[in-house]
Amino acid sequence: MRLKAVTRTSPALLLVGLALGLLILAGQAEGTRKRFRRPTTSRPSLSNDQEVSASVNRFKVTRNRIGNKSTKNELAPGKATDDYKIVCYYTNWSQYRTKLGKFTPEDIQSDLCTHIIFAFGWLKKNKLTSFESNDETKDGKIGLYERMVGLKKANPSLKILLAIGGWSFGTQKFKEVSSTRYARQTFIYSAIPYLRERGFDGLDMDWEYPKGGDDKKNFVLLLKELREAFEAEAQERKKPRLLLTAAVPVGPDNVKSGYDVPAVASYLDFINLMAYDFHGKWERETGHNAPLYASSLDSEWQKQLSVDNAASIWVRLGAPKEKMIIGMPTYGRSFTLSNPANFKVHAPASGGGKAGEYTKESGFLAYYEICEMLLNGAAYIWDDEMKVPYLVHHDQWVGFDDERSIRNKMRWIKDKHYGGAMVWTVDMDDFNGTVCGSGVRYPLIGAMREELRGISRGNNAKDIDWSAVASTITEVVVKKPEPYKISVSEVLNKAKKVAKPSSQLAISSTSRRREPQTICYLTNWSHKRPNTGKFMPEDIDAFLCTHVIYAFATLKNHLLSESSEKDAEMYERLIALREKNPDIKILLAIGGWAFGSTPFKELTSNTFRMNQFVYQAIDFLREYKFDGLDVDWEYPRGADDRAAYVNLLKELRVAFEGEAKSAGQPKLILSAAVPASFEAIAAGYDVPEISKYLDFINVMTYDFHGQWERQVGHNSPLFPLESATSYQKKLTVDYSAHEEKLMIGMPPYGRSFTLVDKAKFDIGAPASGGGSAGNFTNEPGFLSYYEVCSFLNEDNTTLVWDSEQQVPFAYRDDQWVGFDDERSLVNKMNWLKEEGFGGIMIWSVDMDDFRGSCGNSKFPLIKAMKKELQNYEVKLEFEGPYENNIRGGKYTTKDPNEVTCEEEDNHISYHPDKNDCTMYYMCEGERKHHMPCPVNLVFNPNENVCDWPENVEGCLQHTQAPPV
Repeated sequence: MRLKAVTRTSPALLLVGLALGLLILAGQAEGTRKRFRRPTTSRPSLSNDQEVSASVNRFKVTRNRIGNKSTKNELAPGKATDDYKIVCYYTNWSQYRTKLGKFTPEDIQSDLCTHIIFAFGWLKKNKLTSFESNDETKDGKIGLYERMVGLKKANPSLKILLAIGGWSFGTQKFKEVSSTRYARQTFIYSAIPYLRERGFDGLDMDWEYPKGGDDKKNFVLLLKELREAFEAEAQERKKPRLLLTAAVPVGPDNVKSGYDVPAVASYLDFINLMAYDFHGKWERETGHNAPLYASSLDSEWQKQLSVDNAASIWVRLGAPKEKMIIGMPTYGRSFTLSNPANFKVHAPASGGGKAGEYTKESGFLAYYEICEMLLNGAAYIWDDEMKVPYLVHHDQWVGFDDERSIRNKMRWIKDKHYGGAMVWTVDMDDFNGTVCGSGVRYPLIGAMREELRGISRGNNAKDIDWSAVASTITEVVVKKPEPYKISVSEVLNKAKKVAKPSSQLAISSTSRRREPQTICYLTNWSHKRPNTGKFMPEDIDAFLCTHVIYAFATLKNHLLSESSEKDAEMYERLIALREKNPDIKILLAIGGWAFGSTPFKELTSNTFRMNQFVYQAIDFLREYKFDGLDVDWEYPRGADDRAAYVNLLKELRVAFEGEAKSAGQPKLILSAAVPASFEAIAAGYDVPEISKYLDFINVMTYDFHGQWERQVGHNSPLFPLESATSYQKKLTVDYSAHEEKLMIGMPPYGRSFTLVDKAKFDIGAPASGGGSAGNFTNEPGFLSYYEVCSFLNEDNTTLVWDSEQQVPFAYRDDQWVGFDDERSLVNKMNWLKEEGFGGIMIWSVDMDDFRGSCGNSKFPLIKAMKKELQNYEVKLEFEGPYENNIRGGKYTTKDPNEVTCEEEDNHISYHPDKNDCTMYYMCEGERKHHMPCPVNLVFNPNENVCDWPENVEGCLQHTQAPPV
C-alpha cells in the first residue's frame, strides 16, 4: 500500500452547504396549511341517513374546529312517509324481567322500526366492549348481539346500532375517553372493528351529560374524530359508512352548558332527543313524564319542560329539523300522592309510585304495567292542555303516553317537519299484545309507524279508548295566581363576591444537558451475508450504542408487520441485549429506500387507514418490547406529501404521549431518518413542524455521491471542494436545525467506482459505473468498512487524504472508493461538538469491522467516535410542545405467575394461585380477591371449584382425601 498526500491550494474550510437547509426552514413562519388530496377511489353507496362529512381527509379551520355544512335541505311539508325514522332502543337487561315482562331480541318484529339501538355496550380501558355476559356469542351459545343482528335476515334494510353510555354509565368514563387525542383514538379504533365484526351498522353516543367548557369541547372532538374515522373506513373498505348518532337531553341548562349544538349536529347522522323524564320521583309534586305542551299550571321555569319546547330549543341553537328524532316513552313516571283527594298535576307527592311487578323500579312503570292498572280500577284522565293522559289509583299517580297521545305527537312531528320518532324502549310496549286488551302487538310503536310511515298494524287493529274502558274523573282546572316578582338587582346586591387568591408560577431557568446519543441501525439482511460477513444481534456490543434501530419492518394491509418470517426471532434476540445493558433503547424502523414512497402515500391518504396504523403500531411495538418507532419515508415530495408526513408524525406523537400516560408505560420514542440533500428537504419537509413531534432526527449525511453518477465523488465529505459548483457545495454534512435533535449520519462503508481512465483518479474523475461488488455485501459500487480494509491491504493500492473535504479515498487499477476512517470520523466529531449537535447515527452497525479484522479491536470506527465524544454534553434548548413531557423508564419482566384482572365490570372469573394450590384468585371486574379453599381442598382451574387434591394435577402433595 502506498500513501500519497494531496494538498489543495485553498485549504479554508467552508461551513456552508446545508446550513442553509434546515436552519432557514426552521426559522420560517408557519405557512398556510395544505389540504390533503381527497382519494380518487370510488365511494360506497350511501343510505339516506348518511352524509359525507366535509372534514374527512381535508382540513378547514373555522373558529378552532373543523367546519362542514350539511348538503341536505330542510324537509318540505310533503315529506315521503318512508323518510321518517322510527328508532327503537332495546335494553339488554330486559331479558331478566320475569313472566310476561321477559323480553328477547326474537320478540321484535323485524319491520317494526327503521333502526334498533342496542343499549348498552361498555368501556374497558377506553376500548369498546360488551356489558352483559351473554351479549357476545361464546361457548357455542348465540349471544344477544348476534340474535339482534339476525333480524336483518328478515328485513335487510333494518339498521342496528350499538349504544355506549346511559344514565347508569355516568359521565366520568366519557370525560376520560374524550379528554385527549390518544384516548379518543384508542376508543375509535377499538370501536370500528368491534362494530364491524359483530354486524352493527353504527354507534350511538349516550353521554349523560357533558357539562362545562372542557366537556363541551371534548364531546365535539370525539364526535368529529368518530365521524372522520367512520367515513375514512368506509372509503377504505368499500362498505356503507357506520352511522353515528347520539341521545341528547331536554333540560335547557344541560343543553346550553354541555353541547355546541351546530358542531354536534354537523357530525351526527341524527339526534335522538330524550323527550321524556321531564318530571319524576325526584320531585315532590306530580308532573307528567312527557307532556307535548306545557300546562297553564306550570311555573315560568316549568313551562320549558315540554316536548315541543325541548325540540325547539335544539332547533334554535342550530340543529337541523330533519336530524331531530323525537323521543317517545313506552313507560310512565309514577308518584305516591300525599293526599289522594288532591290528584291534579302539581299535587303534593311523598315520593315515587310503587314498583311494577315486572320492571321492579319505584316511580317507573312499563306501558303494559300501566294497562294492568287501568284494567283494574285506575281512573284515566286526559289533559287537553298537555295533550297527554295520566291515571289515578288510590294514592298512585302515573303520567304516561297511550295511542291517543302518541298519534297527537306524530301529527305534531309531521307538522313541525322533524325527522321521526325515537322509542325508549321497544321492550316496554305491550309487545305480545296480551295485556292491554286490544290484541294488538306493540300498540304504541305500531301507532307511530302507522302515522309516520303509513304501515297498518292490521285490518282489525283499533286503538283502545281508555276514557271508555277505564273509570274517569273530571278535573277542575284552577288557575294559579300571578307569580310574585323579585327585583334581580336586589338579589345580586345580596350576593357576596369572593376574590380568588392569585398565585405566581416560578419557572426555573436552569440549563438542561444530556450526553450525546449514539444511534446504530442494524439491517435485517445482514444476517444473510456469507461467512465472516454474517452479522447477528449477538454481535453487537450492548454498551456500544445508546440506541439500536432494527431496519426494516414493513406494511401489510397498511398495518405494521414483520418483513420476513425470521424477523420475530431477530426481534427477540435483539431485545435480549437489555439483559446486559438495561439502559439500551431498541427501536423498530419502517420504510427505507427499497420500501419506497408509495406505501407511505397510500397510508396517509385516508384518515382511517393512517390512524388504524398508528394505534396498531403501538400494540405491535409493545408486544415485541421495542422502545419506539423510526419512520423512514424516502422521500415525501410536494405539498401534499409534506402535509401528510407532518400529520402522520403528529398522530404518532400524540398517540405515544397518550398511551404512556394512560398505561403508565415509558413513552415510545419517535424518530425519523431524513435526507441531507437541500433539494429533498425543500421539496418534502416542513422542518419546524416535524421538529415538534420527533424525539430525534437521523440525518442521512452519506450517499452524497455514488455509482449513479459518471464521475467519482466521496460518499460523505465533511466540507465541499473550493472548485465545486454551488449545487455540489450543498452536498455536505454541514446541516443545521434545532441542533440538539439532529443525529448526524456516519457511514462505516464506502461508495466505489470503476474509473474510465486509470491515470485520472482525483475527485471528479470520469467513471463508467460502480466499483466491483464486495465479497460479503455483494453490491456493485458499495463496500463495507471491513471490505475497504481488505481493499487497502492489497498490493498497489494508493490511499489519499483529501484535506479540503477532510476525508480519505483510495484507488487501485480502475477501482476507486471514497470512505471514512478513524481520522476523518474524529474530525467530524470535533465539527459536531462545535455545532452543538445531539449525537451520531451509524448506518449501519453491521458494516463496521465487527470482527476486528482491520486492526486490533472490534468496531474501530464507532469506538473512535464515542471516544472523541466523551465529556461532550448536548445543550437542550429547544422548547417544543412535548419537551417537558418526557417519560423515561425501562421495560420490566412481568412475573409469569402474576394474575391481572381485566374482566368487564361486574363479570367474575377465577384463576389459580400458581404458588399455592390451596389458594385462588377471584376477579370481579378489575378487582382482585385472594381466596382460600376450605381445609384439605385445593383449587381446580378446570372446574373453577375447590376439589380433592387427587383430582388436580401437581397438587397431590398438599393434602390427601379422607378415607371413605
